[in-house]
Amino acid sequence: MKYVLEFLQFRLIVFLMILIVLSGTGVGITYGSSLTWLAIAGGIVLFGLIEYVVHRYIMHELPALLPKAYEGHVAHHQHPNDDRYLFGSVWYEVVTYPLLLLLFWTLTGELHLALSVVFGTVLCQMYYQWKHFVSHRPIVPLTPWGKWLKKKHLLHHYLDEHAWYGVSNPVMDVVMGTNKVAPDAKAAKRSLDSSTENM
Repeated sequence: MKYVLEFLQFRLIVFLMILIVLSGTGVGITYGSSLTWLAIAGGIVLFGLIEYVVHRYIMHELPALLPKAYEGHVAHHQHPNDDRYLFGSVWYEVVTYPLLLLLFWTLTGELHLALSVVFGTVLCQMYYQWKHFVSHRPIVPLTPWGKWLKKKHLLHHYLDEHAWYGVSNPVMDVVMGTNKVAPDAKAAKRSLDSSTENM
């Protein structure tokens, strides 16, 4: 319970909870489409894509796109357990979610479907944020799935930062071939392990 309360105190998490309530309420109030669940699922899939693309390209490979976000992520890699660098700025989400709503409202012509996409996306982002938080706290996940995700994220931090970009799911890593560490990273790990065994 201690870590749940800690998780809930971060501004980004508070913002996402408010967004879940607002978009979920909006979906309920405007309900009337047979495509509601498809749109929610689409939002979940969309976040999976965003998670991978942002983490791999903006946070690692193309720092010039969003230099401040990149700098924050570098600090997170340098201090992975420091909660100052555990979450991104809430301002990125404050800008992104209204744009996402407008984009899907324009594409679908229905506020209800746009709200459904936003609802699915923000639900998935909250799941992502929790999985990321658990990876950097002394929490033992309850399920084999949770333990596996934590292990892969820690491999990303401590073995090969160019592998395992998906924090909440491995699908895009499998598709893009980033679901395994590079051979030279494995060799470096073995060398480090053998040198520390004699200490």
